[in-house]
Amino acid sequence: MRDKHQVQAIYHSESFYMEPLVTLPLFPLHAVLFPGMPLPLYVFEERYRQMMHMVLEQDKQFGVVLIREGKEVGGPAVPYRWGTVARITALQNLPDGTMNLWTVGEQRFRIVKIVQHEPFMLAQVMLLPDVCDSCEHRVLPIVHHATDRLEQYVRLLFSPEGGKHFVVELPNNPRVLANTIGAVLQVPLVQKQKLLEIDDVVQRLEAALALLEQEIENLLLKAAEQSARRAVHPFRPEEKVVSRN
Repeated sequence: MRDKHQVQAIYHSESFYMEPLVTLPLFPLHAVLFPGMPLPLYVFEERYRQMMHMVLEQDKQFGVVLIREGKEVGGPAVPYRWGTVARITALQNLPDGTMNLWTVGEQRFRIVKIVQHEPFMLAQVMLLPDVCDSCEHRVLPIVHHATDRLEQYVRLLFSPEGGKHFVVELPNNPRVLANTIGAVLQVPLVQKQKLLEIDDVVQRLEAALALLEQEIENLLLKAAEQSARRAVHPFRPEEKVVSRN
């Protein structure tokens, strides 16, 4: 486990930044938040309750970062450098002082310098715009294919048989589509984090689509194995087990 001085050293490798820096309180989590995607939170630790009170008095924004080392509760956590600004959209204060929050992801950022560790992290971050070079020439075929595959994936998640009667409404904006795939994918968090760190929208969408294809193949294989087991051991509702005493 790294101490706070070692954590600080991680973010000093770059000395020149083109964009102005913004100071954000950070909420390290075992979750990756994508821009435009919702994230409900239950806040119970005293330090993060303090942080949220400060956030609510200001602009209702904080940074969500994936934990690289450490735990959500208790001791210090080392976050990945890339995260997403979260904006609070609704709040429920509970009688015991804890709170339920509803948030939505906004802009991606990269941590430049952690300026406070206790009671919660404050960091100077660089807000990262999404890059969409040559979107007009490359994006439409990818969007159509990714939309079809995401629809298939969602159907397979909710119904091993493909969910023929399951209605799925999906975005056709490449940025929103890439972020939606990243949020929906049931893959390790490290893979989601790699998607979040891609600046170019088309490249992010292509990388998300590659993961999506792999997950669809896994789900189809699983469905085929379940179907084969049912064929060998069919379940017959009309059959009743008679107990003999």
